[in-house]
Amino acid sequence: MDTDAMTLAPALEMTGIGKRFPGVVALEDVGLRLEPGRVHALMGENGAGKSTLIKILAGVYLPDEGTIRIGGEEVALQSPRDALARGVKVVFQEIALIDEFTVAENLFLGEYPVGPGGSIRWRQIEDEARALFDRVGFAVDPRAKVRDLPVSQQQMVEIARALAKDARIVVMDEPSSSLTPAEVEQLFAVIRRLTGLGIAVLYVSHKLDEIFAIADTVTVLRDGRHVSTKPKAEHTEDSLIHDMIGRKIEALYPRTRGHVPGEIMLSVEDLETATGLRDIAFTARAGEVVGFFGLMGAGRTELAKAIVGFDRIRAGRIEIDGTPLSPHDTATGVRLGIGLLSEDRKREGLMLDLEVTANASLASLPKWAKGPFIDGRRERAAVQDYVDRFRIRTPGLDQPIKLLSGGNQQKVLVSRWLLKGLKVIVVDEPTRGIDVGAKAEIFALIDQLASQGLAVVMMTSEMPELLGLSDRIMVMAGGRITAELDAATATQEEILNAAIL
Repeated sequence: MDTDAMTLAPALEMTGIGKRFPGVVALEDVGLRLEPGRVHALMGENGAGKSTLIKILAGVYLPDEGTIRIGGEEVALQSPRDALARGVKVVFQEIALIDEFTVAENLFLGEYPVGPGGSIRWRQIEDEARALFDRVGFAVDPRAKVRDLPVSQQQMVEIARALAKDARIVVMDEPSSSLTPAEVEQLFAVIRRLTGLGIAVLYVSHKLDEIFAIADTVTVLRDGRHVSTKPKAEHTEDSLIHDMIGRKIEALYPRTRGHVPGEIMLSVEDLETATGLRDIAFTARAGEVVGFFGLMGAGRTELAKAIVGFDRIRAGRIEIDGTPLSPHDTATGVRLGIGLLSEDRKREGLMLDLEVTANASLASLPKWAKGPFIDGRRERAAVQDYVDRFRIRTPGLDQPIKLLSGGNQQKVLVSRWLLKGLKVIVVDEPTRGIDVGAKAEIFALIDQLASQGLAVVMMTSEMPELLGLSDRIMVMAGGRITAELDAATATQEEILNAAIL
């Protein structure tokens, strides 16, 4: 093919893409066009078809219909190896590196240069890795073991693997899900270097602020179909949400609760733990949302687990509605009225193979006990009430919870604690991995919990939801509270300044 023609051609054209699975139309007549040196965002709710489209581009799935052109040439991507050979590198959420290998070994995995007798040229591998990092400005040691690198640097290694293969298209799937704000800025700097080299970047994210910060163009999918492709400048936050969910959200951060909090429901004094917390003291009142913010390693999750009785404490005092959490364990915490929505709902909250009813009623089974048996009719009626109240989307109460979306799983977990009866609820990263439509519902649910008189303690790394939902903000760094701020007047700058002390 003529070089000038390739230069003028799009980096990628996907047209008329269709994909079906048994009983499901995942994609129907979807198109996507990427230009060299540009950042193209791909957005949509969970189930919109983003992952399927990415996997087709990565060679994991074959499309049932449609064509794919790379650099103007029609191609058939039969496998991930085939896609990589065509210049397509997908950096999935789950980093695909070998922990025990060095950075350089991972970069050239399967293609090590060899000398006479078949011996691997380790020095050459390190030198080539170092030269590659220097070219794009990556500050990564080629001799470091991958297991010792933070997630942000592991992502850089994944991206460098793409450059080592002369990739022309780099796809990033929710790349910031485990990054601090500072690391997100580093990621954006890397993306700008990639586009400066003429590489097309497809950026997949739920986070609106990131899309407006880094993208040039935005494509939205909904229910497996193409909804819109527009320059970022033609979008507002409201218009982008409307394209994604098909309706306007009147208030992303609703506030129906009263302005005057009630009695103290949670009191923490001089808390110290083996997990690194020290000198922790705060209160949370009925009808109040107290937001905790901190960078990675600040101690938010450790605090969440300590105040519900999960992690042991060395010193200090925790009271729930005036009663000490003693003995300090989760059974006592639940009995006194405090519950936790864990950051890792799949490993620490849900029983994935069981149905909606079992997951929602787990903490409250004694309510429906009839001797050694459970009154299933009353149990299901109570669960159905919360399914209706929270508009949990499920075909029925017998649906395995692993088949529900992340937002609906989260609402089932909230139902579990409300069925039990709570005074305090601790929510750790309540919207992680949840699309914008479900986020709005979770935000409304948190506001509703506070309006019903619960004290809500929210741990989050998302600045917009911290400012949008909280009444008071506690900032953490190094296992300590470094600032207490009024959410009505707090700024992002002072929150971040307190977080990096």
